[in-house]
Amino acid sequence: MYYITRFLLIVIFFLVDCEHTQDLTRLEEKKLPIQTSFKVADFEPATDCKSCHPVHFKEWSGSMHAYALKDPLWFSLQKKEQAHFSAEGKELGQFCIMCHSPVAFLTDAIEEPSSFDISDTSKYAPQIQEGIGCSFCHSTTHFSPTTDAYPAIEETDIIEFNLNTGDVKYGTIRNPISNNFHESEYHPDYDNSEYCRGCHNLTIDGQGAEMTFTEWSGTAFEAMGVECQSCHMATYAGYAVDKDQFPEAPYRENLHTHTFAGIDQALTFFREEESQVTAIQNLLKSAAEMNFASALPDSLTNGETLELSVLVTNSSGHNLPTGTTFSRQLWVEVTAVAGGDTIYRSGNQNDEDDLYDFHIDPDGTEDPDLTLFRTVLYNAEGDSGLRQVAVERFVRKTDTTLPVQGSRIVLYSFSVPDDSQGNLDLTIRLRFRALPPFFVREFGSGIEALPLKIFNIAELTETIPIRSSQ
Repeated sequence: MYYITRFLLIVIFFLVDCEHTQDLTRLEEKKLPIQTSFKVADFEPATDCKSCHPVHFKEWSGSMHAYALKDPLWFSLQKKEQAHFSAEGKELGQFCIMCHSPVAFLTDAIEEPSSFDISDTSKYAPQIQEGIGCSFCHSTTHFSPTTDAYPAIEETDIIEFNLNTGDVKYGTIRNPISNNFHESEYHPDYDNSEYCRGCHNLTIDGQGAEMTFTEWSGTAFEAMGVECQSCHMATYAGYAVDKDQFPEAPYRENLHTHTFAGIDQALTFFREEESQVTAIQNLLKSAAEMNFASALPDSLTNGETLELSVLVTNSSGHNLPTGTTFSRQLWVEVTAVAGGDTIYRSGNQNDEDDLYDFHIDPDGTEDPDLTLFRTVLYNAEGDSGLRQVAVERFVRKTDTTLPVQGSRIVLYSFSVPDDSQGNLDLTIRLRFRALPPFFVREFGSGIEALPLKIFNIAELTETIPIRSSQ
C-alpha cells in the first residue's frame, strides 16, 4: 500500500493544482496596503477577540504561539546568546524576539533585548506578552520575505513583516458577515505555506538549522495543495463567531483550528496544556509508520540469533523530525522478553530519563544499537553543538532525519538464551520528544523537574514461540 501511495503522489506532483496557482496569481495582483511604522496600540490584545471568537481564542490560548515569549528555555538560550554576542563585541538585538513576539519587534517595545527578563513581563502590554497573537497574524497583507539566515557577521538579517493594522482583519472566510468591531476580508495568503516561511526557515552559518518550509517546498505535497495549514490548522465545521451574539452567523464547513499543533510542548504549566498535548499526539499518529522489513520466523530455538529489520517511513509533508532537529529526539525502542525476562533492549532511558546517545554515552557501550533520527551540528573542533550556546561556532552538520516520503531500515540482532522457555515477545515503538532532558537541565532555568512528554507514533508487537534445542 505504501508503494502505491508513493507512486500516486509522484504522479500527482506533475499535475499541479490549477486552482491553487490561480489563487497565487490573484494574490500577486492584489494591491493591499503595507504599513511602515507601528505602535503597540495598533494591535488589539487577544483577549479583545475572545468575546466574539471564543473557540478560536481557546484554541490559541493552548498553542505554542501563545507560549512563545513565556517559554523559559527559549528565554534562557536567548539570554546566553545575547551575552555571547556582547562578549564578541557584536549585537544580537531583536533577532530572537522578532518571531517570539513580533509586536515587540515591530514596535521596539523591548528596548534592551540583552537585559530582557522573562520574570518581569508584566511591565509589557498584553500584545507583547501574548507572543504571536490574533491581531498580528490577521493584519498580514503580503508574504514576508526573509533571507533565512543567521550569519556569523556583525549584522543579523531580519524578517520584513508586511502588515496593515487598519480596520480590516484578513482571513480564509470568503463571505464574512458584517459587524461593528472590524471589517473582514478574504485573503488567499492565509491558506498558503509561504505565510509560515519567515519564522520557520533558519540557517546557522550556512547549515540548515530549521528548514521546515524548504523541506516541504517542491514535494508532491506542495503540488497537491497540501499546505502547512492543512495539517497544523486542520479544518472543521462550526461557527466562526459566538452564535448568541451573531444569530445570523452561518454554519461553516471549513473553519481552521488555531491550536497550531506541532511537535513543541510547553515546559511549564500553561493554559489549555492538556489540549496542547492531545493535539500533538493526534498529529504525530499520522506522521510516520513502521513495518517489519523482512518476515519473522515462525519459531526460534534456544541459542538462535534473531535478525530483526524494521522499516520506518515518513508520512508527513516535511522531514521527520523537523524544526530544530538538532535538539529533537525521534528514536526506535526495541524490547524483547523471553519467558518473562528482558533479553534485549535498545532505545531505553537511564535514571534521569536520558537516552544513551553520544552526549550521555560517548563510547556507545550502553546502547550501541540506538537509532536516532536527527541532525547534529559541529563546531570547528568537531564537537557537537547541542551543549554549546553560540550558534556561530557551528561549521557542519550530519543529517539522519527521514526526508519527505523517505524510509529507512534499521537492523537489530540478538540471541535467545539457551535456557529460555515459552515465547519471545517483541515490542517495537517509534517514540518522540521535543527535547532531551539533559538539554533542559543545562539551559532550562530551573524547570528540570518538569517531565518531558514522550509521544508514541507507531508500534509493532509480535510473539514468537521458543523451541528447545534438545
